Amino acid sequence: MKRYRRKTGKRGAKERKEPYRELVASVDSREARICLLEDGGLTELFIERTAQRRLVGNIYKGTVKSVLPGIEAAFVDVGLGKNGFLYVSDVTDAVEDYEYFGEEDEEELRPKRKHKRRARIEDMLKRGQEIMVQVVKEPMGQKGMRLTNYISLPGRYLVLMPTVNHLGVSRKIEDEKERERLRKIAAQARPEGLGLIVRTLGEGKGKEEIEADVKYLSGLWQKILRRMESMHSPSLLHQDLGQVARVVRDVLDDDIDRFVIDSKPDYDTVLNLLENLAPHLKSRVELYRGQTALFEKYDIEPQIEKALRKKVWLPSGGYLVIDQAEALTTIDVNTGKFTGKKKLEDTVFTTNMEAAREVARQVRLRDIGGIILVDFIDMEKPSNRGKLLAELEQAFKTDRSKSYILGMTELGVVQMTRKRTKLSLTPSLCEPCPYCDGSGWVKSITTTMLQILRQLEKQCKENSQQAVTLTAHKDVVERLLADQSDTIAKIEQQYSRKITLKPSSDCHLEFFSITETGSGELLEYT
Repeated sequence: MKRYRRKTGKRGAKERKEPYRELVASVDSREARICLLEDGGLTELFIERTAQRRLVGNIYKGTVKSVLPGIEAAFVDVGLGKNGFLYVSDVTDAVEDYEYFGEEDEEELRPKRKHKRRARIEDMLKRGQEIMVQVVKEPMGQKGMRLTNYISLPGRYLVLMPTVNHLGVSRKIEDEKERERLRKIAAQARPEGLGLIVRTLGEGKGKEEIEADVKYLSGLWQKILRRMESMHSPSLLHQDLGQVARVVRDVLDDDIDRFVIDSKPDYDTVLNLLENLAPHLKSRVELYRGQTALFEKYDIEPQIEKALRKKVWLPSGGYLVIDQAEALTTIDVNTGKFTGKKKLEDTVFTTNMEAAREVARQVRLRDIGGIILVDFIDMEKPSNRGKLLAELEQAFKTDRSKSYILGMTELGVVQMTRKRTKLSLTPSLCEPCPYCDGSGWVKSITTTMLQILRQLEKQCKENSQQAVTLTAHKDVVERLLADQSDTIAKIEQQYSRKITLKPSSDCHLEFFSITETGSGELLEYT
C-alpha cells in the first residue's frame, strides 16, 4: 500500500498528495550506496567506492603546466596524474571585475565580467604559476577533470563564494517576500568582500541558522587560505564531504520521511551532523539491524539491474529505449503492447504522458547529463503537444540538477540539456563490452567483484555449509585475489567457512556461481 504525505501549496491552493520518500543507505568498507525511494520505487542512486573517491568539490593548489591561447584554456597539474582543464571563463584575476548574472541557482555559480573587454588566457596565467582551483567536473572518458578558479563552498543553507562579491537567493525559492527576507538576513551575516547564495534548503530558516552556516563556511575558507600559503604545489587544500555526509547536507530535508542506514559508524556520523544542521530530523534516522541485507529487504538490487538496461516498460504497455553515447543521449518512445480503446491520437497521447514522467525518473536515476533528445510519438493536436511539454517540465521540477527543455520539433523530438558533473550510472558501473568490440556495455570487473563479495557474505551467513566454491571469470578472480583477499579472509573467519576461488575462461564477465564444495549444490547463480 502506498503511503502519502499531504503537502499544502500557496494559500487557497488545494492540498496535493506527495509520495512517501525514503533514503536507504548501505555502507561497508568497499563502497557506500544510497538510494532515494519514492513509494518504494528507486528514483536516485548515489554510489561512492572507497578506491574511487569523488573529486568534484575538492580544492587544490596547482601549477599551470601549459597555456593555450588557441583554445583559450590552460592545463593545471593538481597532483592526480592527469592535468585538469581550465577555461578562460573559469579564471578570475580580480574580484571587483565580476558581477553575478541571472536570479541565482545554487548549481550555477559562474559570474560574468562587468566590462566588455575580452579576456585573454595568456594575460591571466603563465606557465609555472601557482593557482587555487576547484574541480567542477569529474574526468570522463579521454577528458581530464574540469577546473575553475571560482571557489564555492556549500553549507547546509548557503553557498559561500569567496572570489565573487555577490548576494543572491536560489531560483527555486519562488515566494518574493521570502526571497527578500532571506536577502536581508544574508546581507547582515555576509562577511565583507565574500559572496553568498541562499540555497533552497534555506527557505523558512531564521537568522541564527543562517549566521551559524556563515560562521562555519568562513572558518573553512580561512583554513583553506592558510593551507594555500603553507603547502607546496600540487597539494589538496580541501576535500569535499564523503557520500553519506553529502547526502545529509544536500538531500535530507523536511520532505524526506525516513532515512535507514545499515552502518553503525555512519549512523552515528549522520546523527552528529544533524545535531548541528537540523536536530528536528534526527528522529527520522534509523539504524537497520536486520539479518537480511538492507538492499535485499527493500528490493533495490533488481531495480538497479533494470536501470542498466536500455529498455524501460511503461504502465500501459508502451516502452522507452535509452541509448547513451559520449556526445548525447537519445530516448525513443514506443506504444509497444498498448493499443488503447479509443482513437489513435488518444492512445499516443496517453503513452507520451506516461513516457514524460518516466523519462524524468530515468534521467535522474541514471544521472544522464549533456544533450538529451526525446523522440515522442508524433501527435496531430497542438494542444496535446503543449500538455506534453508542460508534463515533462513538471516532472523535472524535483530534479536537483539543472536542466533546460528547449522545445519540441515538428517531428515530436524534444531537445533538452542537463548539467553533467560526473559519469552517469551505466559507465560508472559498467565498461565497454569485450564480446562485441565495445559496441555495448557489461558490468565492470569492480562492480561484479563487489556483487560477489555481498553474495559470499550472504551465503556464509544464511547457510550451514562449511566450505563454498566461487566460480567466476578468470579476470574477476584475479582482481579478487589482488584487491580483496583480506575481505575474503575476514568473511571466512567471521562465519567459520572455507571459500575457494575457481577461475574460468568460459565464464561470462558478469556471471558467477557459488556452490557447496564437494557436493556441488548450487547456492547462488547470476
